Amino acid sequence: MNEPSIITSANNPIIKEIKGLKTKKGRAKAQAFLLEGSRLVLDAVHSDAQIKYLIVSDTYAEKGEYLSEKIHKIRTIQIPDRLFTNISEIESPQGIMAIAEIPQYDEHNMLEGASRIIALENLQDPGNIGTIIRTSDACGFDAVIVSRDSADIYNPKVIRSTMGAVFHLPVIEVHDFYGTLRIAKEKGLSIAAAHTRKSEPCWKVNLANNIVIVIGNEANGISDKLLGLADSTIMIPMNSRAESLNAAAAASILIYESMRQSCLK
Repeated sequence: MNEPSIITSANNPIIKEIKGLKTKKGRAKAQAFLLEGSRLVLDAVHSDAQIKYLIVSDTYAEKGEYLSEKIHKIRTIQIPDRLFTNISEIESPQGIMAIAEIPQYDEHNMLEGASRIIALENLQDPGNIGTIIRTSDACGFDAVIVSRDSADIYNPKVIRSTMGAVFHLPVIEVHDFYGTLRIAKEKGLSIAAAHTRKSEPCWKVNLANNIVIVIGNEANGISDKLLGLADSTIMIPMNSRAESLNAAAAASILIYESMRQSCLK
């Protein structure tokens, strides 16, 4: 680790910047977000994420742990353990966090070359969003599109749930969710909406390629506006004793089914 700058005051501008990144408004203003824990920071560094600062506690610095040779190039801030605990979002912090710049993607360029996309309409649970991003990455999807009324994709709970997947594929919060889906259709992608009523079993619909799978709100499902755009509606047949699956579980099954079909092509 390079020679750190020492900060001891909670009123230091960098500490105030970190605290500001705990809100969606603060993250949007700074165009940056927080990463916490060795694994997330290491994954970000190895994925060439743009890291503004690395922040370590006194105890972590004393261990002299080298996560990566690339870390030597990152500006490092060392702060007292008590101050680190104060700004941490984790109950038992590991003593390392980073401020990373929010990646910038061009949604039109992304749609140009994409074959399999997951789109999230008004999802509110950060854990669901993070799990879906992680599963999309594991199953080789090209991108995740998120509506603006969903939970913030750079919420710390989302970032932790992705387990680093947010650095491996484009995750884009789009200004005009339905307009973006219309453009996707114009570019030859079909819209398959996860819906429980009057829908085809997921394995009967072509999800192998040129597809956007849409997952709706946890409580209300897919909106009527989205249904009007959909080329098909798909469902996961279940044992009659199970009323439904949560959004992340349903999305994961559909994402895997898409990968399975793609492998058979």
